[in-house]
Amino acid sequence: MKWLNQSLFRRLLISYLFIFILGFGLIGIVTSISTSDYITDQKRQDMLQQATSINAIIHHSNVVTDDIKQTIEQLGQFLGSTIWIIDRNGQIVATSSMQELFMGEIMDDALIEDILAGKNRFQVMNIEEEDRPMLSVVVPWGTSEEIYGGIILHSPISGINTTVRNIREIIQWAIISGLVIVSVLVSYLSWSISKPLKKVEEAANEIALGNYKKRVEYHDSVPDEISALLYSFNRMAEKFHKIEEERDLLEERRNDFIANISHELRTPLTAMKGYLEALQDGLVKDKESQQKYYTIMYQESEHLNHLVDDLMDLIKLESREVSLDLYYVKVDDVLKKVFLHLEQAIQEKENNIQLLIPDNVPQLIADSVRLEQIFTNLIHNANKFTSNGSITGEIEVDSSHLIVTIKDTGIGIPSHDLERIWERFFKVDRGRNNRGRRGTGLGLAIVKELVILHNGMISAKSELGKGTAFTMKFPLYEQRKSN
Repeated sequence: MKWLNQSLFRRLLISYLFIFILGFGLIGIVTSISTSDYITDQKRQDMLQQATSINAIIHHSNVVTDDIKQTIEQLGQFLGSTIWIIDRNGQIVATSSMQELFMGEIMDDALIEDILAGKNRFQVMNIEEEDRPMLSVVVPWGTSEEIYGGIILHSPISGINTTVRNIREIIQWAIISGLVIVSVLVSYLSWSISKPLKKVEEAANEIALGNYKKRVEYHDSVPDEISALLYSFNRMAEKFHKIEEERDLLEERRNDFIANISHELRTPLTAMKGYLEALQDGLVKDKESQQKYYTIMYQESEHLNHLVDDLMDLIKLESREVSLDLYYVKVDDVLKKVFLHLEQAIQEKENNIQLLIPDNVPQLIADSVRLEQIFTNLIHNANKFTSNGSITGEIEVDSSHLIVTIKDTGIGIPSHDLERIWERFFKVDRGRNNRGRRGTGLGLAIVKELVILHNGMISAKSELGKGTAFTMKFPLYEQRKSN
């Protein structure tokens, strides 16, 4: 039976055919038996009615006359049956056949007792002179007041058996025809179920081997349940594919991160190592040069310190380990404070400061320290890439948001780099003269995470040679509370 358990198609086909054969076989047997009983019963009723009619014709006489004999012969020919007349002693006194073989024979006592008691009787008789069994019906001969004897009507059973046999053959052929039709339908049904499942098995094996792009194709002809299964399987495969793509992307980002952090750490460490070796070997002897080297090494250590601080901030922000100290903040005061703090650095690059702030700016529920960090990073970036230009801080208010824009008239950002400026360690000025523009490459990534942490949005627009604008939209929570 192992071959059967390994194939769903075989199991479905054999199960359906077994149920069909068993069901229709039982129906055929029951129908055949019921039909046989019905035909036999109908035959008995017809013969009883015929025998009763014969008695109605001859009950006027208590003896068998020539007229009665002639009548019986005619009725026997007309009905196609054999008719016997017996007296009260059970002796055959007349027959419908031309043969006189049965004349004078005596019936058994039980039959005579039923006749004299006025009872009708059915039985199967095996008559020696007949080569076939006969169905016989016995009725009293006479009137209700007086019984003269009995009337026995014989009809061959072979006719009944032939009719029943013909009906059984019809039923058998119907079952065979139905079996052929059902076999075809069941085969198609089993195939329509097992084939999609086979496809699922093949696709599952492909996915197990790492081919997450594998899908199962199906058509509307597939049953709804199978269609739903295939749809769910494809959704699962699509989910696996996305997870694999995300894993590959995370792996790529991890490798990029390791490469970037290694580069950012190696550059200042290499410089510091070179200066220390020069000082240690006594190559720099005058105090002024030594002090210059010390200053450079201090600046490099400060850069490393900023890099580590920014990196830790970004990791905490991305893992949502940073909680905001929220309260009502006057954003215009925070923006003015940052510009005032960076005013000297802006003036050193001969840049102008512009503040476009409307009256009665609504307060924002925010963390003022983190807002100051956002504005400081953006204004510092704007100043780093702008010379002899202007840096503008603008605040606008619409029905549901407070909008802060920091824009400059600097060198701008290439369009192909604009989408990548939020990535860690990405620097737009790669390959350019970096003098005075050194940074960790984490500032904008931190800014974006802080804005998102405030449930805000940030976007950037830029044009080479004309400048860059960063726009932040913060929701006004106090307005939602008042509604």
